[in-house]
Amino acid sequence: RLTGDGASSDIRHIVLDFGQAAFPVLEGQTIGILPPGTDAQGRPHHPRLYSVASPREGERPRYNNLALTVKRVTEDHDGHPVHGVASNYLCDLAKGDRVNVIGPYGTSFLMPNHPGANLLMVCTGTGSAPMRAMTERRRRRIPLKEGGTLMLFFGARAPEELPYFGPLMKLPKDFIDINFAFSRVPGQPKQYVQDLIRARHDAVWRQLNAADCYIYLCGLKGMEKGVDEAFRDVCRQHGGDWEALLPQLRETSRYHIETY
Repeated sequence: RLTGDGASSDIRHIVLDFGQAAFPVLEGQTIGILPPGTDAQGRPHHPRLYSVASPREGERPRYNNLALTVKRVTEDHDGHPVHGVASNYLCDLAKGDRVNVIGPYGTSFLMPNHPGANLLMVCTGTGSAPMRAMTERRRRRIPLKEGGTLMLFFGARAPEELPYFGPLMKLPKDFIDINFAFSRVPGQPKQYVQDLIRARHDAVWRQLNAADCYIYLCGLKGMEKGVDEAFRDVCRQHGGDWEALLPQLRETSRYHIETY
């Protein structure tokens, strides 16, 4: 379990061991989980896709495994009680249980191949999974001195609700520029990732205009509009035009969005 005992969400870090089966993945890809059993109509459950949270070498290098970041789904976006079949199945797994997996999938959210690229990452909740994969890939390659900066905007209700909060706090500040936004801390004003993007406008503006910067957004669909407006405000503040810049970023495959 990644979230605190008193947190409103139960988020788990789950490692799947593939043994002798070849299953190569890249940072930014997803895999499909096939829950056992059938639905109310007696049909097999649909596969549920999850972003891989570990780098290409695996959660533990050379052990042919990978990690997932899974939130136990107990209610829908409107707060109505639901039972997430795949998420509850995964969160209730015991060590040694066998899991049916399909994939991997995805070519549109991949980490850039050239190691010196800058990464600007914006995420909420379990949208941190691909960001963790990319960050861990870079962390393991620090001794190679490949260059490239990392900047992360990470939103959650409170620190105890934020996956990987502890490990992120231990990363060197000269390795990654981390900006946490907490929206439900008692006695503190609500803060969202778009607020911090505006607050860090100088650094964000430099990244938006760097030819070697790649931008990744991952999280709840509602975050997309707020982040888009924040980038627009940053551009306006520095005399730029987000409407002109965004098509350029997309044409060069430097702007990636994955929301759910």
